[in-house]
Amino acid sequence: MFNFLSAKYKSSYMSIGQPIEYILFCLLSAVVTALLIKVGTKGNIILIISVISATILILCISNISIGFYSLLILGFIIGSLGRLVPTSFPLSSIVLMVPYGLFFIVIIKSVLKNDRSWVVWHPITYGYFITTFYLIVEIFNPQMGSFIGWLSYFRGALSNVLLFFITCYILKDLKNIRFLIKFIFALILFTALYGCSQQWFGFPTFEIRWIVNDPHVAQLYSLPGGGIRKFSFLTDPANFGTLMASGGIGALILSLGPFKTNKKVILFVSAGIILLGMSYSGTRTAYIMVPAGLALYSLMTIYKRATKLLAMIGGFALLGLLFTPIYGNVTLNRFRSAFQPPSDDASYSIRTYHRELMRPYMHEHPLGGGMNTTAGPGIKYNPNHYLAGFPPDSAYFSTALESGWVGLLLECIFYFAILFYCVHYFYKSSDREIKIYYATIAAMLFSLMLGSYTQFTINSLPQGLVFFPLLACIIKLNKFDTSIIK
Repeated sequence: MFNFLSAKYKSSYMSIGQPIEYILFCLLSAVVTALLIKVGTKGNIILIISVISATILILCISNISIGFYSLLILGFIIGSLGRLVPTSFPLSSIVLMVPYGLFFIVIIKSVLKNDRSWVVWHPITYGYFITTFYLIVEIFNPQMGSFIGWLSYFRGALSNVLLFFITCYILKDLKNIRFLIKFIFALILFTALYGCSQQWFGFPTFEIRWIVNDPHVAQLYSLPGGGIRKFSFLTDPANFGTLMASGGIGALILSLGPFKTNKKVILFVSAGIILLGMSYSGTRTAYIMVPAGLALYSLMTIYKRATKLLAMIGGFALLGLLFTPIYGNVTLNRFRSAFQPPSDDASYSIRTYHRELMRPYMHEHPLGGGMNTTAGPGIKYNPNHYLAGFPPDSAYFSTALESGWVGLLLECIFYFAILFYCVHYFYKSSDREIKIYYATIAAMLFSLMLGSYTQFTINSLPQGLVFFPLLACIIKLNKFDTSIIK
């Protein structure tokens, strides 16, 4: 039957929507031209990124997926753009604001089409609502003195929630999920290749200038025995290493999936390149994440002969790396240091000291000290706070200090629920392709959760742009799985 309302909507968009886009592009071009003449070089980079973001939002009037995937690309390269033209302006703020514009467009489109099918009511969604509500409760935390500091933190947290719902909107079938997974791994591989090029061919001039101009960065990125930790397009080596660890795990597991031989070879080679890039980052947390993620996959598929064989090969490979009599390789020595007894690690001793020092404070403040009260943000927003300037060395420690043990407990329960449903759906499904996706996502997310014990591996860019869309994939894969009885 002819749908008059649908025809009317399409007709009105074709006759009105597209000219509006053209007008917006023309106005944007005129404004940009005028501003480029007025501002300096540093202002140009901010303006260019802002224009790219605005262009993405305009294109989203036609297709929201354009904005979503453009956001992923921008999130991966934002660190390199900041080094290309140094500026005090936080470029990551632009990335965090894009989901707000995308979600607004999603709402408008849903209202016009009267389509609410993309809204997912799931325990993972409820977990988001609970943790977000707890952040709102933190406004009334008597220990926190700056509402602006809370708002700055909440803006980033809400951006991740909106990114989750935007992903739910664009994943309309299994084909969309396949494309999203391919796109994410393509970005990770591209990032790994650039990190390897930094190791093989050296840093570009603008990156050398950025390292040399900051003595703290030069010291922090230096490796014992010589060399500099590689960071690719990302903000720092820790982000690069942990992202590569998670991506390498995922690519390796996918190479064992029910795909054609040529695709398996591509995935296996990609996993090798990604893990090689990880090794050049010098991030010891990343070295631990890889065997941990593969161990979870082995437990999930222990009934398979291939898994037992892979576990044996992986175990022997690890022993070989640890005990092969090669002592002059800086990268290999850095890898081995991650598996040394903690008593031999100075950084571990410092972390332990800091946690013991703050243990009484965490016990006495169930709601924590308030958002953005530690480290640099604490000095900026709450300079007189007890925690201001104190360096939390990991995401969990930061949560315990700022949100209290109540916030840490909610976060751990939420992460447990994510892994529970991912593993549950894995065993529930009989579709081999969907099962390998579940196994891949579970291992990648688990490795990132584990990495949060010593690093900031989830809410940082671009890990957050990988973590939160994968959560949407967990829910949507179950919805599109035809092998189970609903």
